[in-house]
Amino acid sequence: MLAIALFGITNINAQNNQLGPNLLGAKGTFSAPFVTPNSNASKCTRKGDKSYNPVGNIGNKLETLSSPDPGTPKSGYTYVYKSGGLGPEFTYTLIKNIGDANGGNCIKGDWRGKDHTGDGGWFMAVNGAPDNTHSPVFYRIEDIEVCPGTEYEFSSYVINLLPASSPYATPGSEPNISFVITPEGGTPVTVANSGTVAYQYTPTWVKVAGTYTVPANVTKVTLEVINATSVALGNDLGLDDISFNVRESNIALSGDLAPLCVTNTAQVNFTVNDATETNSWYKWQVSTDGGTTFSDSTQPAQATFNNGSYTLTLTVANLQESMNNRKYRLVAATSPSAFENPSCSRYVQEFTIRVGACGPTPVDLMNFNGRFNNGQVSLDWQTAQEINSDKFEIYRSVDGQNFSVIGSVKSAGYSGTVLSYSFNDANPGNSQYVYYKLKQIDLDGKFIFTNVVKVATGGMKASMTAYPNPFTSHFTASFSANKTADAKMTLRNAMGQPVMVRTLKVVQGNNTIDIANLPALTPGVYYATIQNDDINYNIKLQKQ
Repeated sequence: MLAIALFGITNINAQNNQLGPNLLGAKGTFSAPFVTPNSNASKCTRKGDKSYNPVGNIGNKLETLSSPDPGTPKSGYTYVYKSGGLGPEFTYTLIKNIGDANGGNCIKGDWRGKDHTGDGGWFMAVNGAPDNTHSPVFYRIEDIEVCPGTEYEFSSYVINLLPASSPYATPGSEPNISFVITPEGGTPVTVANSGTVAYQYTPTWVKVAGTYTVPANVTKVTLEVINATSVALGNDLGLDDISFNVRESNIALSGDLAPLCVTNTAQVNFTVNDATETNSWYKWQVSTDGGTTFSDSTQPAQATFNNGSYTLTLTVANLQESMNNRKYRLVAATSPSAFENPSCSRYVQEFTIRVGACGPTPVDLMNFNGRFNNGQVSLDWQTAQEINSDKFEIYRSVDGQNFSVIGSVKSAGYSGTVLSYSFNDANPGNSQYVYYKLKQIDLDGKFIFTNVVKVATGGMKASMTAYPNPFTSHFTASFSANKTADAKMTLRNAMGQPVMVRTLKVVQGNNTIDIANLPALTPGVYYATIQNDDINYNIKLQKQ
């Protein structure tokens, strides 16, 4: 498993154990254009007068195992499409809906189930083989291109088509499937097994999945979904959304990046961790349209591992405001050719340029808090120092991502003493949470944004929330109180030892208080409590 740790970036959500696209596409989801309607199917299966016999209900067959085309899905079972066709064992069909609460399809009237994807496509309905003299292969696809040292996930959704109310739904006859991977020239490996898929009164799709790391020098594999049990009566199942996906990296991020200013240079370290030490090739890419498209900014190069990792530094010099939202990313792979092959691992972490005019920090902001009471949000903040300051603009968002300005407050301009400011939002809307931030603008037009506070506008009667969580340098605590009074906040480490005790000014109604100026904290789990004679709140926090 490869991981990229990016130092120097803040407010980026890492994606852990993410999967690339399904490389089987329509061949694994039994959808168009790979599957097309069988116009010769019995009319009772497709006449469209009931929910369980929609038009085009039966799809055309898969190839047989002896077919010479290795890139086409095959089956060792017998394809059927006529009325009662699924009565005999060792048969299958591709179908959209075989039965629901309104009744059953004439191809097998006692089965219930429709395609898992829900996109109008088909699924594979199978009457399992009664004994091991028949082929166990429900589905096979050969010569899947893979890359050595890369980890993949193989998965499928499976359903027991026989309702638990059926007299044939007897213990020991449940379907059971396995995934088998055979590397080119190698030995088959079972990578996942469903176990018995239980009978349900309302048949339900369940996911079966397993992972597989490609051995050295292997570039092609065969995937088979096979019958792991062979019994007569029962063993009736559906398969859908068979997937073959690259497993992308675990990405750990830490550190903060100071505001980027015009003419400054940004330096960001990307640390690539790979226990197999196979993803040694890398290249940098850049996007000037906010991430819609990327182009290579360097040619592929090879790094040297040191105990399973290597670190690369991205340097962007002479920053300009015109570079805002420009994205840079690192792509790592097993070889130069792997960058062009969608079947190969591509581990990516992006860094987005954000540049302001900057200059001397015009304001030393001490805190920024928000409270909800009587249908409006009251914001207040304090400054310890102001230099060349013009005003504060107040921004609001209902999703924490898209902000718009809702007002402004004139600042003092120059001050060396503590000053207090406030702003009331009389129309915060009906969302459960509202987000606010300040834009401090100086007399020269230079500006800087504050942190975001999350204000609860309802539903906080018996709980406390924290945002962000995990946090880096601060978090806001949101909770309600029945009266205005001081409260004690205690932050404890995982051992239960107090690491910070602070007095909070709590008002009647909903409170959102910025907990900043924290002591030096190591990454890990912490517990916060807020208490007085009216409230007693507890919450678990994660320090990044």
